[in-house]
Amino acid sequence: MSNESLKKDNKSLCISLVVILILIPAAFAIGNYLGDRKMYITSVVIMFLSMVPFFANFESRKPQARELVIIAIMCALTVASRAALVWLPNFKPMGAIVMMTGMAFGPQAGFLTGSLGMLISNMIFGQGPWTPWQMFAYGLIGFGASFLYKVKILDEKKPLKCAVVGFVTMVAFVGIILDTCSVFTMAAYITKETIWTIYLFGLPVNITQGICVALTMFFLVKPIMEKLMRIKIKYGVLEI
Repeated sequence: MSNESLKKDNKSLCISLVVILILIPAAFAIGNYLGDRKMYITSVVIMFLSMVPFFANFESRKPQARELVIIAIMCALTVASRAALVWLPNFKPMGAIVMMTGMAFGPQAGFLTGSLGMLISNMIFGQGPWTPWQMFAYGLIGFGASFLYKVKILDEKKPLKCAVVGFVTMVAFVGIILDTCSVFTMAAYITKETIWTIYLFGLPVNITQGICVALTMFFLVKPIMEKLMRIKIKYGVLEI
């Protein structure tokens, strides 16, 4: 890779980090002052911000339609993986699909898939003040999975290791973010002494989600990643 390409990749990564670590949290903070419809406004703002890292990657090259189609398909799979088990509460494999998208197609694609997948699927499960938090949490695991894959912490040839990482990610990362959402949305009804009960009662839900993602990673990470990498090589798709 040329020095010019490296500079452009670094610039794209910096833009992504600014959006994810500064602008999106700022959207949460501002959203608290927007009244009853703040959740919808904040969700839309985060949706557009989620697209910024993705399209920033296109600055140095001419995007191909197939790249956009791939992300659309991964978003659709993410939504379908959640909707397919609508009859089984808190047992949704979408976290694994988001992580595999980040592993195969890069951090920006992972973040966009996780964020939009959660927003769209909530049209089935119901929008609410939790939606922006879910978009942020699932976007982050797609973003982070790409880096874990590059340093071999995630490796499709080691499905058991992927399952463990998936479980820990859902319980100790996504679960804590969404439980913190409950703390903020219920702030008027709880005290500092009772905050811990929200995290305690959220633990069974987080563990259930973690088990589902772990099982999905264990049984499907190798065949799905083989298909995604084949598509990536066959159609000349770069990290997107």
